[in-house]
Amino acid sequence: MKLFNNLHNIILEQSTPWYEKVFQSEDFDSLWPLVKLFGGDLHDMYLQLDKMGKGRDFLDHISSQWPEERSLEHLINALGGMKKWDRGMVDDDLMDEYVGDVYLNDMRYISKNEDGRIILELMPGEEAEFFESGGYTRSGADCHEVAKQIFGNGLDWEPYDSDMKIEELLELMTEKNYIELVRYIGTEFQNEEVDAWREEFDGWREEDQLPEGKVFLTLNRMNGFLGDDRYNLAVLIGNTPELDDVENEIKNSYGRAWNEVVQNQYYTAYYEAFNEFLGKPIGEGTTSTYKNVVNRKTGKDEYKKVDVPVKYFDVTDRARAMIVRHAYEIDSPEDFLSMIEEFDLNHLCPSVDDYPWDDDEVNDLFQDYMWDYL
Repeated sequence: MKLFNNLHNIILEQSTPWYEKVFQSEDFDSLWPLVKLFGGDLHDMYLQLDKMGKGRDFLDHISSQWPEERSLEHLINALGGMKKWDRGMVDDDLMDEYVGDVYLNDMRYISKNEDGRIILELMPGEEAEFFESGGYTRSGADCHEVAKQIFGNGLDWEPYDSDMKIEELLELMTEKNYIELVRYIGTEFQNEEVDAWREEFDGWREEDQLPEGKVFLTLNRMNGFLGDDRYNLAVLIGNTPELDDVENEIKNSYGRAWNEVVQNQYYTAYYEAFNEFLGKPIGEGTTSTYKNVVNRKTGKDEYKKVDVPVKYFDVTDRARAMIVRHAYEIDSPEDFLSMIEEFDLNHLCPSVDDYPWDDDEVNDLFQDYMWDYL
């Protein structure tokens, strides 16, 4: 402290006061002899200048007179440094004015609105940039590739074939659907000859005495299944060639329900992961960007300015924290997505089961879809 006071007094005795010499500095190195008088702490110097009403002038001097390279780092240190920033001990308004707003002015697709909120624009499919490339789902799919599909043109889905047997599917049917199915078969195949070859239908064959042991499929016989005789109806459908299409469509309707539930699990998990990280959009609009488009006259690709839809996200808190750290550690911003990548925050990769979480949901959809097929 004695050394500090002696040096401080020497400076004060010079013709030019120390606080004026501060504004003669050309960079941090030229200011360093004065900074050393404050324990090498640029923030302590700033606080002293601020008490003299010159704090903002000092920040302006750094911004305008020092080299652009590392100027934001020095501004952050003058305002308190990263440790104090992380602990919420820095003036947010000054940090926004001298660091955050400078970044925002240079970054694409992000800006402050009239309420001072930081708003990010995302074009269709850009949500995928928040998901990890090389991070794999349980099925082995790349999370980033899955996200590109989900937030783009739709999930490229390889349908799973249901291994459910016809007797199991009939057991799943509601009473109403079961009755409707019995009546459907009776109406669609009324009085047709079918090869009901199983022993359960020996009585029909003996009664009809048709060539090749075939039988008539009558309304009366079908009504016999209305007493909830689901096992025998499954035997009839599953072992009568003429009813193969009925069996396949019932299985297809269940398969569609099964696959749709699993796909919805993917959509739900990916949207929830994204919304938890960035929040839900607060609005939609359009923006201009440059894209390769095909010239209809020449058939060649041309780089043209086009309007595309965008969604708006309020990223104020996350952007402010990222911008200050990026300015301190990296600098030279491009856009918000680049910062996400540089900080390795594009690691979203939700775990999704490739089997339905809720069998009841599959069964409910199965009841609805069955009549789309039959």
